[in-house]
Amino acid sequence: MFSCVSLGDSQNICVLQLAQQLTPLDVFLGLMAAAAHDVDHPGVNQPFLIKTRHHLASLYQNTSVLESHHWRSTVGMLRESGLLSHLSADISLDIEQQLGSLILATDINRQNEFLMTLREHLDNQDMDLQLVAHRHFILQIALKCADVCNPCRDWKLSRQWSERVCEEFYRQGDLEKKFDLEISPLCDQQTDSIPAIQIGFISYIVEPLFEEWQRFTAPSMLSQIMMGHLHKNKACWSRLRYVHTAAETKTHLHPGDPELEEGHKEAEDIP
Repeated sequence: MFSCVSLGDSQNICVLQLAQQLTPLDVFLGLMAAAAHDVDHPGVNQPFLIKTRHHLASLYQNTSVLESHHWRSTVGMLRESGLLSHLSADISLDIEQQLGSLILATDINRQNEFLMTLREHLDNQDMDLQLVAHRHFILQIALKCADVCNPCRDWKLSRQWSERVCEEFYRQGDLEKKFDLEISPLCDQQTDSIPAIQIGFISYIVEPLFEEWQRFTAPSMLSQIMMGHLHKNKACWSRLRYVHTAAETKTHLHPGDPELEEGHKEAEDIP
């Protein structure tokens, strides 16, 4: 939901190495996919759509449901606007398909697939940016990085967005309770704390991806800054989780305990 703005952070890194290789079409595809990758998002995740038998889940056969909807909605807007009408039908169709490939790459269920492929390319040192397929793959990775790069921002801004995302998760959990459905992972406000959600997100999704992205972009001062933010933010969430857990379990913390005081200070920084 915030990654079309975030693309500037990740794409700037990418441009350092791709500046001499990217074609105008590559740039157009990357920017268009970033702007459109969450178009008409319903505010719930794929499992919710599947278990409520939503028409989108049926339409896309329970596979990359949201991403397929974002892509097809984008295609519809492109055709309705006539933005590509000056191009031949074949070229327009190719652009639509490439947009689909980029947007579908943001499906979190495909994370390991893309991460392993990137790691293999970097280990084998066989990335050839003169090849169309390799440039397209790097655009997919750049978009995936932009999609999840919130932990790579400054703490104050990153925390605001993290809390907003979790509010969306909790709203879904409330809906599931209302309709007597099993509450989805990360959506139960009573058991899934924001710090715990963010630490898991950083540890299992963001950090592994950005470690490989940093390898690809090295040496890059911007990449180092983003990784610095990521590590700092992870430490901040860990402190907040400690305070949250201590409060719930009523452990014997004294008012002057440095961890407790730090956690309360961080908590007071919420806008």
